[in-house]
Amino acid sequence: MHQLMRGITPGRVQVLGVAARVSPAARLPEPWTLSWSDGAWSWAGTGVTATLRGASHGPLLDAVGASSVLVEADGPLPPAPWFGGFAFDATAPIDRWWEAFPSAWAFVPRLLLGTDGRSTQLIAFAAVEDDGIAGARERAGALLQQARAALVERRVEGADAAPAGSVGIRPQDRTAWDALVSEALAAFETGHLRKVVLARALELEAAAPFEVRAVRERMRAMAGPAVGYELRADDGTTLLGASPERLFTLEGGRLETQALASSAAPGELDRLTGGHKEAREHAAVVESIRAALLPLSAEVEIGAAPEPLALGYVSHLRTPVRARLRPGVGPADVVRALHPTAAVGGTPRDEALAFLRSHERLARGWYAGAIGWLGPDRADLRVALRCALVRGPVARLFSGAGCVAGSTAEGEWTETAVKARFMLRAFGLEG
Repeated sequence: MHQLMRGITPGRVQVLGVAARVSPAARLPEPWTLSWSDGAWSWAGTGVTATLRGASHGPLLDAVGASSVLVEADGPLPPAPWFGGFAFDATAPIDRWWEAFPSAWAFVPRLLLGTDGRSTQLIAFAAVEDDGIAGARERAGALLQQARAALVERRVEGADAAPAGSVGIRPQDRTAWDALVSEALAAFETGHLRKVVLARALELEAAAPFEVRAVRERMRAMAGPAVGYELRADDGTTLLGASPERLFTLEGGRLETQALASSAAPGELDRLTGGHKEAREHAAVVESIRAALLPLSAEVEIGAAPEPLALGYVSHLRTPVRARLRPGVGPADVVRALHPTAAVGGTPRDEALAFLRSHERLARGWYAGAIGWLGPDRADLRVALRCALVRGPVARLFSGAGCVAGSTAEGEWTETAVKARFMLRAFGLEG
């Protein structure tokens, strides 16, 4: 038996899972409720056994900390038992695109299948009810047997992933973007704001409903070192993307994160490593992370110099950060300190968020929020970037750019266009 979290405790959310090894070619039938691919392991889940919702990440993480999930398995397990995430800014209004996504949401699926290409494990979960752990074990075991009989054979990634017929891009309002950048530059002149990350959205419309599986497989074929993620809401709206940015991973009091900021198109690496604007933007992110982690940590280690991270369609500057947390510091404390980082919000953080609430006029929802795995004392959360919302024949793609003194509307528009190419290609378009 492998205990993924602390044991079952009366009065808490209680879930028990049982696992069995299955064929490496096995695949859960679609549609999936979640998927995750980090280069080493891929996970897919269907259904919901237990769910937690919060008005913001604080209540959600408190609820996760008061939960118990026990998995009886002798094989690999996901980074933490709950999958979910939270919005960029829980106080910001949402629009019709984000109606099915709570500000903070995490769940344990009914079925979870994980594979590294050689070993594959299927886990079935059941809630602990009046029949106790023995009853939950029996129900989970029965579900596991049913699910094993319903597994399908894994397709080759990227195979037969055809676009959804004719796909068009709705016109963009460039005038509004130019005005937004001008407002940001004026805010820098007052001295109260040093950096703000501005975002925009592209909307796609197809002749037929998009096939999420096809978008996912094309996306992952291009993702490189980015982590692929997917989350399907109750109404079928699906958030999927491939994030290059780690918010943080935490296990055993050891935390890893990174400063990821400044962007350049392929072939423009010299501009990225030698530009003053890019250096200032990246330094602001490094400093904000250092300042956030110091009060929580016994030790913080920051990379000596930024290094390029090449993703094929774009390159970034990356500085690794590691920390040894003080006793008693958990995921909720780290999220409160780090989110949102200067890489997706700005600096100073409160001033940048206030500017975005007043000026951006875009419902970000979970874009630039966090998505991944959560537990009471461990987590693997990625910043929800390079992503799209898919609903039937329409999709909305998000991208952003860091604006500092010296930025131009044309330069930031171009940066967002470079970042959007990845998801456009995932939908079968050339960006």
